[in-house]
This record gives sequence, structure tokens and C-alpha cells, in this order.
Amino acid sequence: MTTRRICIKLLQCRGHPNVQLSHPSTLELEKEASLTPRGDCIACVSCKGDLGECVEEKGLAALYIAALSFFPPGVASTIVSGLSPAARPRRLIARRSCHRVDSIVIAANRAAADVPENLRRLLMSSYTRCLALYLVLAPDDNVDTVYESVGCIVEDMSDRGASGDSG
Repeated sequence: MTTRRICIKLLQCRGHPNVQLSHPSTLELEKEASLTPRGDCIACVSCKGDLGECVEEKGLAALYIAALSFFPPGVASTIVSGLSPAARPRRLIARRSCHRVDSIVIAANRAAADVPENLRRLLMSSYTRCLALYLVLAPDDNVDTVYESVGCIVEDMSDRGASGDSG
């Protein structure tokens, strides 16, 4: 499989005292600054940045989350990998499932509950600053076989001008 295109985008976020990271199937980067205790999938808040055309590509996707904190002191990171949903999300969610709506990674290998404990502790502090690097590798070959191998069917939405809300 040769790579036709590599798309890389950077987001900036921060931690929050209500971060729990206990959800078994999703992990979300929240654009809003507030977080209630019910947001058990949210890793960080106040996310700034644009994923641009990266989210429209079919291919392998990875979300690298790195956190730096002075209180508590520490540095930690994790990588969530899976497939790009090839859709325009309104939210920034990595999912174990193939549900495309508001997703940036589908068929993900990790969810909130899988985040390492050292990273979880850092993300529970509003003093923590985070960088999230989103990568999509779009191959030259027919990537549909990769999607099908994990049980995901992702239609090419570019011909239909859809926003990716179906699926």
C-alpha cells in the first residue's frame, strides 16, 4: 500500500478538573471550555484548531494526545489509531465503532477508559496544556478493503456533497 497523501493538523487544548476518562467506547476532545461530570469520554477542553481537509480523506487515522503540566508536574501522551471516517464532523470524537457522525477516528484501538493513568491524572488539572496531532494517511490503493476488514463501510461522500451525517 503506497501513500497518496498525508494530512497533519494540530489542535491545542487544556485539562479540566472534571475529566474522568471512563467511557469504554469513545474519547472526545471538547471545543467548549466547560465540562460537567457527565462528560466521561472527554479528555480535554477548549480545543482550538481546524482539521480542515484531513477529515474528508479515507485512510488510516491517528490522534496523538500529549499533555504537559507544571501542577501536577509531568508529561504524558497516548495514541489512538483507527480509520478516518471521511466526513465533516461538528465534534472531535474517536470511536471504537464505525459510526461516522461527529467522528474523527472510527474503529479506534482506544477509548477514554484506555488512557494511561499518568495522562489521566495530568488531564484532570486545568493547569495542563495539551497538543493533539491528527494524522490521516490516504493510500493510492483501494482503501475500502481495509475498512471492510474491520467491518466498516464508508461511502465516498464527495460526489454527493453531503456533510457526512448519514452512516
